[in-house]
Amino acid sequence: MPKSLPLRNLLILASVAQIIGVVGLVGYLSFRNGQKAVNDLANQLRQELTARIERELQGYFAVPHEINRLNASAFSLGDLDIENASRGESQFYQQMKIAPTVAFVYCGSAQAGEFFGVLRSPQDGSLQLSYGNASNQFLREYYSLDVRGERTYRLRQLDRPFDSRQRPWYKAAVLAERPTWTDIYIAFTTGLPNVTASQPVYDKAGRKLIGVCATDVVLPEEFRMFLRNLQIGKTGQAFIMDRSGNLISNSIDEPLMLGEGQDAKLLPATASKDRLVRETAAYLTQRFGGFDASAIAQPQRLDFSLNGQRQFLEVVPFRDGYGLDWLIVVVVPESDFMAQIDASTRNTGLLCLGALGASILGSILTARWITGPILRVTQATAGIAEGNWGQPVEPIGSITEIQTLANTFTRMSHQLKDSFEALRQSEATNRAIVTAIPDLLMRVSGDGTYIDIVGGDRLLQVYGNEQFVPGSNVTDSLPRAIAETRLKYIQQALTTGRLQVYEQQIEVNGKRQDEEVRIAVLGQDEVLIMVRDITARKRVEESLRIAEEKYRSIYENAVEGIFQSTTDGRYINVNPAMARLYGYDSPEDMVNSVKDISTQIYVHPERRQAFKTALEITDRIEAFTYQSYQKDGTMIWVEESTRAVRDPKGNILYYEGIVQDITERKRWEEEIRRHLEELQIEIDQSRRATEVEMITRSNYFQEIQEEISGFDLDQFWS
Repeated sequence: MPKSLPLRNLLILASVAQIIGVVGLVGYLSFRNGQKAVNDLANQLRQELTARIERELQGYFAVPHEINRLNASAFSLGDLDIENASRGESQFYQQMKIAPTVAFVYCGSAQAGEFFGVLRSPQDGSLQLSYGNASNQFLREYYSLDVRGERTYRLRQLDRPFDSRQRPWYKAAVLAERPTWTDIYIAFTTGLPNVTASQPVYDKAGRKLIGVCATDVVLPEEFRMFLRNLQIGKTGQAFIMDRSGNLISNSIDEPLMLGEGQDAKLLPATASKDRLVRETAAYLTQRFGGFDASAIAQPQRLDFSLNGQRQFLEVVPFRDGYGLDWLIVVVVPESDFMAQIDASTRNTGLLCLGALGASILGSILTARWITGPILRVTQATAGIAEGNWGQPVEPIGSITEIQTLANTFTRMSHQLKDSFEALRQSEATNRAIVTAIPDLLMRVSGDGTYIDIVGGDRLLQVYGNEQFVPGSNVTDSLPRAIAETRLKYIQQALTTGRLQVYEQQIEVNGKRQDEEVRIAVLGQDEVLIMVRDITARKRVEESLRIAEEKYRSIYENAVEGIFQSTTDGRYINVNPAMARLYGYDSPEDMVNSVKDISTQIYVHPERRQAFKTALEITDRIEAFTYQSYQKDGTMIWVEESTRAVRDPKGNILYYEGIVQDITERKRWEEEIRRHLEELQIEIDQSRRATEVEMITRSNYFQEIQEEISGFDLDQFWS
């Protein structure tokens, strides 16, 4: 600031500076809070969209398996005549009417590959009966159906034999031995890309395969309409990929198959014509190295840059428990949200400039108004100073505008505070947690009868579908010994009202399987049974036990001292070799006796501090040597290699290391050093004698000696 500044200019500068600061701060905070609100809104939008897509997929792909269960039951009971195609089309017809997203419902026989089902015509959407068996040489025939689901007249016949046992849906169910999904393939009849839910059907005994029931879903057209109707910002995209990176469905109008006919293949996401889809897939490949379950196992919320623009990205794995393992991807450009905020920012900037100009003009006028009375007082006082004693000084009334301005700023600060508080309170988060429970859950009555069964279990494959269903008994689905144990614990739970936990072993496909069973009381005569496969855990426990025994043997029989110690100077564990090295009777004696390592073990305690400082920096010290006290006070030299063990936050928990007695080595090193010093002295003396002899034998020395011998020293000194 200059030494002399007019009050008018000072008032103008102060007013302008305050206005610029307040407007700039408010504008900056408004912009930052707008950005934060956009990020929160984008996160909520992505999460809501992925949740909606996941719910739609769950509902979309749950129906086919429900239909298969009904048809498999009817097949095994004989209500569906698959071999002769004489009855059952009305059941298929009703299922197709109820589920409009299903393209084909059918069953194939294991006897000779007979086929029987009802499809939805890809041309006009009408329902048609199709079957192939020995009566038509396995050349599938098609019939129209009336409103009751009964065949009316023949439409056409294929010219190629059809063996259902050779189709992908049949092979997949037989191989899995449970309900499953096929890979996406080209349908035999329609030539469209299909994915099929199939389920093996066994006889009443549950041992012999009699056929497979399946339900087709045409991809991706059915689900694509749902994705197109989603509001994903202005230019956002949603698409679904398999674990190979191929597009299953997306929200844009793009062919998802490459090639034609049976040679057609799914379109890779990285080859999509839509740049946003293509670049998103490329970014995920670069980030995770692929799309398999090991790379993307949990939902991922990311963002990346495309052409300098930030893109919000959400990736959620979708699994249905029957083999579907896809990825739901939602990507929304930040510009879809920021366009209005950027425009508002520009308008705010222009308004700020306008307000600044107006404020400068107002400050000038205000400064003139404020300084006017002061100038009059100054002129009056100057007149008095010049000797004009008769010039009156009129009283100046009080100025309240400054107080008004202060009150205005006070109100403004309160308003800003209230605005910021309201903005924080308006921020909300919505979280959806999807938890998959791998355990088998069963509601069972006191006598062992199944009331309800939730989840998949290996017992279905071993003892059959008919024996392990609601209404059956524990004794029907389990070996006798295991069933008796389960009934015993059911009664104990009902009697005591406490949780019962026990383990059992069962044979699955010729292999032993360990399971943990928990039984909790639900009602007066009802319990909840939870069965968990703990085979892997048992194997890990056994491996840990063997590893611990090996480690204990090495620890106990090692010739070097092994220890664990706290940072404050106490031993946690020492091995027998460590106790012997320091002269203690046992490891327990040493742990209990040593209270402070720096004074009881270290001859020079400052070496202990240097040791701890080095470990703080490097986490590991190799060949650290120092003098130590044994139990009887004898000093020895030791060499120690130690590392610091830290917790996840980086704090040192304890030290562990190896100690060796190097006293003998130190003695030999000292002896060798002493011998070297003595040898150096002898070498120096021998070198000096040789130099003296060389000087006395030189001609110059002989000439000097002859001259000295001719002098009369007494005469010279006199």
